[in-house]
Amino acid sequence: MSRFIEDDDTPSDAGPGKHEQARRLAEAALRAEEDGDQTRADSLFAEAEHTDPQAVENVLMEWPDHPRTRRRTSRGG
Repeated sequence: MSRFIEDDDTPSDAGPGKHEQARRLAEAALRAEEDGDQTRADSLFAEAEHTDPQAVENVLMEWPDHPRTRRRTSRGG
């Protein structure tokens, strides 16, 4: 038995809305990249990855034609 109450192996910063927040950040990053603002895109992606990496993966799977998705896939994820 765990010595911590409510220890369910979820990240301590995970919570309601984190996934959606990370999705919005990742989508904004993809739009920034399409607009040619790579600095902003990189910043948004970093924040999204920190918030919920799985949400970023989900967004990239939904944008299969985006160059970042192709780069990520070609290097193995």
